[in-house]
Amino acid sequence: MPARPSHIPHATERTALQRMSLTRGLPPERLHPAGKQVIAGMQAKGWIEKQADGRTYCITPAGDEALRAIIPGKR
Repeated sequence: MPARPSHIPHATERTALQRMSLTRGLPPERLHPAGKQVIAGMQAKGWIEKQADGRTYCITPAGDEALRAIIPGKR
């Protein structure tokens, strides 16, 4: 099966983004199963950003758009 395009979140990213979409910010331990590498990847993609308090993350408009992206089906 071909790899999912990078602009569509995989299951772990999607779970974290869904949790963040319901609140103004979450600490990394509340983003489980997303770990440090997944969080760093979502930051690099511009889907999440660290808030001014330096401890919590929030979803960005780009992250909200990624969350709404249609997941391609199997052919």
